[in-house]
Amino acid sequence: MNNQTDVRETIYRFCRAWFEERSLTETLTFLTEDVDFVGTGKNESAWGKAEMEAYLSQDIREISEPFKVGISFIYEHYITEQVCSLSAEVTLKNTLYTWNLKAFFTLLSKESRWVIKSFHVAEPGTSQREAEHYPQTLVIEHSIRQRQELLNDSLPGGMMGGYIEEGFPFYFVNRRMLDHLGYADEAEFVSDIDGMIGNCMHPQDRQMVDDAVEAQLRKGDEYVVEYRMKKRDGSYIWVHDLGRQVTAEDGRPAIISVCMDITARRQAQEEVLHLYNNIPGAVFRCRFDKDFSVIAANDGLFEFLGYTREEFAALGNKMSAVIYPEDLLIMKDILDSQLRYGNTIQNQNRLICRDGSVKWISIKAQLIRGEDQEQYFYCVFVDITDEKKLQEQARELYEKELAYFAELCSRDGNIQGSLNVTRGIVETYLSNSEMAVAYVGEPYEKVVETLAMSALDPAYGEKIRVTLDREKVLKDFSSGKIDYHLDFLRKSNRGECFWENTYMRSFRNPETGDIILFFYTSDVTEQRLQEQLLRRITELDYDIILEADTVRDTYRMISSAKEGPMLAPAGRLREELCSVAERLMDEAAGRELLGKLDYSYMKKELSRQDSYSFLIEIREKNDEIRVMRLQVFYIIKELGRVCIACTDVTDIVSQEQRQKEELAAALVAAEQANAAKSDFLSRMSHEIRTPMNAIIGMSTIAAKSIGDDEQVEDCISKIGISSRFLLSLINDILDMSRIESGKMLLKNEKIPMEEFIHGITSICCAQADAKGVEYECIVDPVLDDYYMGDAMKLQQVLINILSNAIRFTGEGGKVTFSAAQRRKTKNDAVLRFIVNDTGIGMSSEFLPHIFEPFSQESTGTTSLYGGTGLGLAISKNIVDLMDGKITVRSIKGLGSEFTVDVKLGITEEEKLRHNQKKQSYNFSHLKTLVVDDDVAVCESAVVTLREIGVRAEWVDSGRKAVDRVRNFWEEGRYYDMILIDWKMPEMDGIETARQIRRIVGPEVTIIIMTAYDWISIEHEAKLAGVNLLMSKPMFKSSLVSAFSTALGEKEEQDQQVEADDFDFTGRRVLLAEDNQINTEVAVMLLETKGFQVDTAENGLRALEMFSKSETGYYDAILMDIRMPLMDGLTSSANIRHLSNADAETIPIIAMTANAFDEDIEKSKAAGMNAHLAKPIEPNRLYQTLYDFIYGKENS
Repeated sequence: MNNQTDVRETIYRFCRAWFEERSLTETLTFLTEDVDFVGTGKNESAWGKAEMEAYLSQDIREISEPFKVGISFIYEHYITEQVCSLSAEVTLKNTLYTWNLKAFFTLLSKESRWVIKSFHVAEPGTSQREAEHYPQTLVIEHSIRQRQELLNDSLPGGMMGGYIEEGFPFYFVNRRMLDHLGYADEAEFVSDIDGMIGNCMHPQDRQMVDDAVEAQLRKGDEYVVEYRMKKRDGSYIWVHDLGRQVTAEDGRPAIISVCMDITARRQAQEEVLHLYNNIPGAVFRCRFDKDFSVIAANDGLFEFLGYTREEFAALGNKMSAVIYPEDLLIMKDILDSQLRYGNTIQNQNRLICRDGSVKWISIKAQLIRGEDQEQYFYCVFVDITDEKKLQEQARELYEKELAYFAELCSRDGNIQGSLNVTRGIVETYLSNSEMAVAYVGEPYEKVVETLAMSALDPAYGEKIRVTLDREKVLKDFSSGKIDYHLDFLRKSNRGECFWENTYMRSFRNPETGDIILFFYTSDVTEQRLQEQLLRRITELDYDIILEADTVRDTYRMISSAKEGPMLAPAGRLREELCSVAERLMDEAAGRELLGKLDYSYMKKELSRQDSYSFLIEIREKNDEIRVMRLQVFYIIKELGRVCIACTDVTDIVSQEQRQKEELAAALVAAEQANAAKSDFLSRMSHEIRTPMNAIIGMSTIAAKSIGDDEQVEDCISKIGISSRFLLSLINDILDMSRIESGKMLLKNEKIPMEEFIHGITSICCAQADAKGVEYECIVDPVLDDYYMGDAMKLQQVLINILSNAIRFTGEGGKVTFSAAQRRKTKNDAVLRFIVNDTGIGMSSEFLPHIFEPFSQESTGTTSLYGGTGLGLAISKNIVDLMDGKITVRSIKGLGSEFTVDVKLGITEEEKLRHNQKKQSYNFSHLKTLVVDDDVAVCESAVVTLREIGVRAEWVDSGRKAVDRVRNFWEEGRYYDMILIDWKMPEMDGIETARQIRRIVGPEVTIIIMTAYDWISIEHEAKLAGVNLLMSKPMFKSSLVSAFSTALGEKEEQDQQVEADDFDFTGRRVLLAEDNQINTEVAVMLLETKGFQVDTAENGLRALEMFSKSETGYYDAILMDIRMPLMDGLTSSANIRHLSNADAETIPIIAMTANAFDEDIEKSKAAGMNAHLAKPIEPNRLYQTLYDFIYGKENS
């Protein structure tokens, strides 16, 4: 019912938009792009949205007064759920008239709405009674009128008739036909044809005429056919036979036909075809570039210019080399101006010939995009040098044009004349009565309107009005436009249609100064029909189409889309095929071509089937092999005429070959993936057993060494190392599992960039220091303080890459980590992290596989450096989830560079800060010196300092810093702040600070920068005169804080509680854990920090213990997730619903091996406050309890 309502509502709204609102724009919204429409008038139809728009524009323009619309639906049928057919009676009424119509619609459902694909409007016949299937009144009137029309001897051509019986027995012939054929009377004619009309036809045409007439009469009562007719003297003429079936006076069915002599026209058509196949003058194709480089040309071009092909090639095959320089300068503007209105250009310019002479040409070109997507001009020009000279003599040119048009007029069927545009009248006009649209002395505007009204297409009629507007023609002449061309389908004065081709050119009358528009019109209906036929055939998507005569061994080319002379336009088929085989094929392919196009083979195959086809390979000039499909079928079997259609199927064959190769490659890839997984499982088995073996072995040794504290401590230390390694293996496997199952989720939380970078640096510095590798971190000063994203996942990616870099870099090498903001928009920013190392590098063969799961360059890599081959695969997938990308460059033996680009969100605070653009500090009076042996760090620090307003300089060694400070001091100048790197060659930071302090005394603030833990050097640094120590890399915020501290503007410092400082004496927790060993470990860890611990073996017991406790008895609950009787999630949810006063506020912390993001979400949904993954890290456990217990009290 909803569909029915929607469909009917669409029709209501469509009709209201068209007829009531008369809105073109709104009406078009209800139509598909390929809509088709048939109206009530003759030839009233439109196809496609563009034609429909033109039709509707004309419709609304003709009657702008709105109609009142009434719609009564007759029938609707849903062909499918998306296709509906509907019919309705429509009444249109306004002050002019009332119109009753029947409308038939086909609608399609697209994007949840109905649109109209086609509609047909019909007007009920007034001559047809309600009970009649046919309008009998009109049938009788039509029959009488038909007889009168056909018997009218004044029609051009003769008439004859025959009974519709075998051989067409003679019925009648008129005097005009007898005269034309040369017969004295009807008796002589009947005697000559033995009483059979068929005998006056050429024997070779009789069967064709029989077939054509029979086929057309099956569909209606009229036919049209062309054939050769015999005259009395035995010669033949071509006739155009238009006939109609009638009933003779004796009741026998008969045919009456009008026969027009078209012999002259047929001969003219053959001459035109010959002319097209042998075009004189210059024809060429060139690129649309600055030089108009010629790709191909006929001999006419070189004959015109006087160059040989070789000489022109020496000029670079450039038309720009022979175009007159002044014309070349304005050529581009002329082309751009004309190409705005289409792809065809016309121009007149000068060319410089080989002998130095300058000739004028009139060139016409069409711009077409080739298969290679380049643009080419297809050009033809004629020599108008003489014409240009004659233009200097206006009178002679004017008289020549008059003579030219008079000559054209002498031909049959042409119209010619001249219009005085200045005075607005017809000066001369010659035409026949059927095609005439004017007379001498008639007003100019009326002639234009009559011509426009005769156009079958109203839109083209409007174009005629605009093109030939009198004021416009006068302005055109002033601006140099003098030529006009009309080519359209129009109605004659008798209502018949023909295709008119009119050329117009305007001149100034040298005597009167009036602008005269000469015109020449010809009937090109037959020519257009041939062009349409050729276009339709070409649309069959064939490259070459030949018509072959197997009787005469001849052929002619119907259509060719192939470039270059693969085949001549016409000739002997067998001879041409031999030439093609020899030029373009190898011996085997040539034999196949000649064999399968042998006439006997054709007849044999076509006797068994309607058509046959085969593939051949041809070799083009560039030695490229193309695969061609040839299809052969009869056109007219009785005449031995066949069609040979050739299609280039190289791409199709290549695609099939590629698909086969891709399937084979996919099979190999699958086998390789399977092998890689097998290798991974084998390696993982070994990797897991290794730490497990150490854990079991060290546990056994520790149990036997009770009392030997040193031995037990060593065993426990090794157990811890092996446990952490085993945990990392398991985490990698879990991460891969989540990635492959699509369950890895990203958080969108604030990322404090300073804390984020320092966290990474603190971990990697320790790794690098332990291995003797230099580590450097460089941060872009334009980084925001905060971004939005998943800090943990991003840190996992970067630490994985940095750890690999450190692991694969030998002692004395260097690893550099840089972070920069690549681009920023209103809502997000792209950050780029780059990790460089001077390690062992990777081979170019391995790089394409570096991010594949389970892949390592060699099995020796694992044993030597460790790892499972999963880290980079996990990193790549995480970066992909972040809408980023990760790339790598590496040279074996020299090192590697990883680049990570990720998109992070902009915080609301940062957006507000960006809009306000305020800062609460002013360091513009400070002058600062930066000292670091890494130039990149120096430059980055200086940029950051200048961002906060500090004037900064840098030097790259401690010695240079001491010299620079001494020179300044001796000149009476000094630095307010000096930032010194700790680790520098020759003179380290502390020694540099000591020497500078001796020079400047206590007035200058000296700050030591280091990426390492400064606790071990803090005392020594203070003794050397250092005021502050700060971490690298340097952020804007940390520099502001340091400078503010140095200037006495102390900021609040976050108090970070160290692990050794945790004290929970007097605090009590409830521990819910079903595993006895895990319970013992947790109780031991908690009691060492002063906790009192109550334990519950399952969730139900924990729920019972808390429900019976007094308010505030427990400070927190540690809850395992998986437990018998009642799991942790259910227990937590029930606790939150208890009546205890602290049931909603007590911290509940989950402890579980379930480390997936979805498990964390489930625990939060159950009312838990935090989530700790097993195995539990003691420091993280203490910090979490500290935050919830003391944080709650502080709040």
